[in-house]
Amino acid sequence: MAVGAVVLVLHSHLPYVLHHGRFPHGSEWLCEAVAECYLPLLQLLRELVRRGIPPRCTVEFSPVLCEQLAQPAFRMLFQRYCRERIEAARDDEQHFRRHGYGEPWIRLAQLWQSWYTERLQEFVEEYRGELLPVFARLQSLGVIEVATSAATHAYLPLLPTERSVVFQLRVGVETYRRHFGHLPQSVWLPECGYYPAGDTTAVPLYGPTAVRSHGLEEWLARLGLRQFVVDQPLVERAWGPELQAQRPLTRPYWCRSSAQSAWGCLILARHQATAAAVWDARTGYPGDGDYLEFHKRHYSSWLRYWRVTDNRLALQDKLLYVPAWAQGKAAQHAEHFVGLLLQTLRAERERWGGFPVVCLPFDTELFGHWWFEGPLFLRHVFEGLAESPLECWSLADCGQRLEPVASVRLPSGSWGRDAGHEPWGHPEVWWMWQQLAQAEARLDGLLHRYPSPTPEQQRLLRQALRELLVLQGSDWSFLVVTGSARDYAQQRFFFHGEDFHRLCTLVEELAGGRPLTAEEEAFVNALEQQDALFPDIELSWWQQPL
Repeated sequence: MAVGAVVLVLHSHLPYVLHHGRFPHGSEWLCEAVAECYLPLLQLLRELVRRGIPPRCTVEFSPVLCEQLAQPAFRMLFQRYCRERIEAARDDEQHFRRHGYGEPWIRLAQLWQSWYTERLQEFVEEYRGELLPVFARLQSLGVIEVATSAATHAYLPLLPTERSVVFQLRVGVETYRRHFGHLPQSVWLPECGYYPAGDTTAVPLYGPTAVRSHGLEEWLARLGLRQFVVDQPLVERAWGPELQAQRPLTRPYWCRSSAQSAWGCLILARHQATAAAVWDARTGYPGDGDYLEFHKRHYSSWLRYWRVTDNRLALQDKLLYVPAWAQGKAAQHAEHFVGLLLQTLRAERERWGGFPVVCLPFDTELFGHWWFEGPLFLRHVFEGLAESPLECWSLADCGQRLEPVASVRLPSGSWGRDAGHEPWGHPEVWWMWQQLAQAEARLDGLLHRYPSPTPEQQRLLRQALRELLVLQGSDWSFLVVTGSARDYAQQRFFFHGEDFHRLCTLVEELAGGRPLTAEEEAFVNALEQQDALFPDIELSWWQQPL
């Protein structure tokens, strides 16, 4: 008899980077994620299925990531990326031989050559450059659940209006339908950001008009979305007539902003103590000294040849990577993690009774990009779970097989600092949110002045909506506040804002019926090719909220 279930949720997202630079910021982010995370994930899922170990879990792809993975331009870009990495590794091998580095260095350079060759062969020969259909196939076979998110991963609690919130979610649902052929059941709230009815989180930015009239769960439910994940402190701070001071974190709850509301969703809380064994940079598994060091790279090839050694050491003190050591540690850590999961679920069952579930949401990019051995670790975890009295469930499984323990009203919050709204709501980026409000107001004004736009105006307005969606992405404020790519994020925000307002100006100038000039046509064509996402977007999705 199963003791409980493990609900692994892999959140996959990158901002729209195609056609907006390559290196060090831009499309190389996407290529790295595909090579190091998504392809290895596909391989381990398919391998486990072939061995009769169904790795039941939820894999979420943000709609903006789906749009990039499906573009022909990306398929060509990724092949070039892999070939460049293979050539760089060959150059490293020659350099190491010429300067007498020794066999361990040469073998690592050869390892990178074979590793990128395998990724290229998988991408071209096995998947023909199409990754999403393979994940869709795994979902149809019942191996995984694929979830959706808001269109461009906007931080929903801080958007200027509920119109923007609904628009982000509706575009996300429609994009999912186009790529996967049916409506999604589960949703990933960007940054786990949630707000209830009556929330005033956005009021400091926009004034009293920013008070939310409906809880986020109502908009989700109206779109057919049934369950989502929140961070643990939100459940700990929740209130409701059925709740006690102590509440299980391994049970689902029914989220509803008021007793009168007819709309609600099932929620699961991220189990922080268990998840910390994986994601904590200081004490988690990825910080072990034998794993590949992420931050230190060879000066010419940008390939990695060093191990963590000690995560307190400066980069110049790192030692050479030994793949066999790292592979052994991945197996050991997976065994330890399965034991930790079993211990946790047994204790929860003894304390609360019933059937407990541990919800473990992670960024997919942790497994392979930040932690190179992460996919191998996941493979061993699934193998260990298959031999244990634990089951693997998806979010949809929880919604179908478990009754909520209580109905709750959640506070607003996220998985950010102190479960609050930073870094996305840091005063340093308030100007971004205020510019978003100005853009929304201008768009509303145009649609009010031109309720029946001409076909040419509709074309411009649809592209303006795409630019607005990209502007709303949570990545820009995050990158500015954390400083990880401040200049790139600010430039992207400014450029998309300029393009949005120029499109709006053209809508006004075409009101008299004149056609676009040759220069204006060239601008619009270039923008449609550069920011070629959400091709089925409709003005009615903005004009008529649910």
